Amino acid sequence: MIEISDGDIEYAEKKLLPEGCTFDSERRTVIKCMESKDIQACPGSGKTTTLLAKLAILAQRMPLQDNKGICVLTHTNVAINEIKGKLGKKGDILFSYPNYFGTIQSFVDKYFAIPACIFYYDTRPFKIDSDSYDYELIRRYRKLPRYGGLRGWIYNKLKPRLDFEFEYVKGIRFDFTNECFYDNIGNKLNIGKKSNSYQQLFEIKKDLLKEGILHYEDAYSLAFKYLDDFGEMLKKAFSERFSFVFVDEMQDTNSNQNSILEQIFDASNVIIQKFGDRNQAIYDGFFEEHNTLETDDCLCINGSKRFSSSIAEITQKLCVHEQNVVGDSSVQDIQPKFLVFDDETIGLVLPYFVEIINEHNLCGGDSVFKAVGWVGKESRGNRTLSSYYPNFKKKSHPHKIELDFLNEYLQKVDESLIKIEGAGYYRQLMLNALLKALKILEVSNPDTSYQFTERTLIQYLKEKQGDILDNFNSNAADWCLKIHSGEDITEQFKDFIVDDFCQYFEDVDIKKLNEFFENRNEERREQLPDSNIYNKFDVNIEVATVHSVKGETHTATLYLETWYKRDTDVKRIIKYLTSRNNTINNILETSLKMAYVGMTRPTCLLCVAAHKEGVSGNEKYLIEAGWEIIEVKNEN
Repeated sequence: MIEISDGDIEYAEKKLLPEGCTFDSERRTVIKCMESKDIQACPGSGKTTTLLAKLAILAQRMPLQDNKGICVLTHTNVAINEIKGKLGKKGDILFSYPNYFGTIQSFVDKYFAIPACIFYYDTRPFKIDSDSYDYELIRRYRKLPRYGGLRGWIYNKLKPRLDFEFEYVKGIRFDFTNECFYDNIGNKLNIGKKSNSYQQLFEIKKDLLKEGILHYEDAYSLAFKYLDDFGEMLKKAFSERFSFVFVDEMQDTNSNQNSILEQIFDASNVIIQKFGDRNQAIYDGFFEEHNTLETDDCLCINGSKRFSSSIAEITQKLCVHEQNVVGDSSVQDIQPKFLVFDDETIGLVLPYFVEIINEHNLCGGDSVFKAVGWVGKESRGNRTLSSYYPNFKKKSHPHKIELDFLNEYLQKVDESLIKIEGAGYYRQLMLNALLKALKILEVSNPDTSYQFTERTLIQYLKEKQGDILDNFNSNAADWCLKIHSGEDITEQFKDFIVDDFCQYFEDVDIKKLNEFFENRNEERREQLPDSNIYNKFDVNIEVATVHSVKGETHTATLYLETWYKRDTDVKRIIKYLTSRNNTINNILETSLKMAYVGMTRPTCLLCVAAHKEGVSGNEKYLIEAGWEIIEVKNEN
């Protein structure tokens, strides 16, 4: 049995904390805990740093008894990179066998989905990605006859909502165990296996499978099929390999992910610790469905290192599950603001936010300002992020962008976007342009016979004789600067593709690229991500959804009221903001959790914007609860 001493913790403090800082009693208890336990941690509590401390100490004890390892599962690569960065070379052992360190998705892909695909269908997936899957699915679906068969069946099912046809098709999922199809809400499609509709859909599924293209959810369906046949063997193997399993941000673990984790680790032989915050479960969350974090049975980290005492006092009222949220007294304490607008003044909310930021001298250094809301997608007649900032678009990552013409990849983008994404954004678009050229040329990876991806293309070029990759990288640095200064490099990049790049592929017909090389006269921006930056007086406010900022820390955050299911979210929770709690139903619970995530991002300043119709009559209670109410006025 491993025991962690005060000396071990002092080692971790020197490794991970600023000079002079130490772990308090709550965090020391978590670090020393060597039994299966849930850890409930409030926003900004340093949960990941606490987990890091435990990992740094365990790394010193390796190899563990019986040469067992540690399994660390996260939800994003950001957490993985943070851990790599803080532990440095001394943490390298954590990324070597028998340890496993990665996202839950990559864990499921590596140990279940890919082996299942090879075993059952004799094919190896090369792309497990929802966007790529949807694109290829619809491309094949469009080729089916418009009447009769699958398209005819869907036509009859959806009419008169035929504008929803492709979205409906994208939502269809396949159960590999029973070989049947389900819609996006889990209802089994009423089509017999011998019907034309089923056969056409099944053929598309088989084609995508043969090409190695899977949807993220396919990975879980395949995993369950694999577990049905080999579950006991797999459970024995994983339980013998790992002594510890640590899961970060457990509240974001969906029911499929949790079911797999429950099936493959023997709780009697493996210490399982899950770190998270039930009050931040805004996805299909494990804590939402199973309520594992019972107050009497978990360890708690209540003190936040992120925000002030005022913000802590306000946001604690939003906790669905009881939690003692304690702010940091050393953080600048600014009274939270309630910005009340009407139909005429909603467009002034962001300018008012800028004025408040300037009033409190929050600009400078690494200041981050964001305006966030639940619903980003524009909805006719309903309040969304676009109501406050008409240019708002949900951003797509440059990895996902595919355009029709070369010059569209090589256009200057807004300065504020580059500040967020970095100059590497242009390089990513150039790589996308090379992949698009190969797609048009119908050039496949000779090693797999599949289309190239960014990763496989770079690997392929690395292995070729010559200096093509070095040539691209050195030119890309120069091209990035030229693009951002407004210079047109389309001809230079075209020459690179024709004279250099294409020489590394056999049987290439350059003429196929003629249309791709044609310059569009008009700018085409709708497929490129909008920067979503509102700027006034040199203050940049990024407008974003709550989901997209989860885990972030801001200097100041403005929570924007949006419409969701028959009412606006702030109006729905206002009695909680004023401590006059009422009965919780499902939609209220979700609204509270969404507000809690959004309102616990800032360190110094929290503002909420809401329409006067929902605030009217509650002003007195808001003031008593600690809010300053500011009426948004049109001065003209």
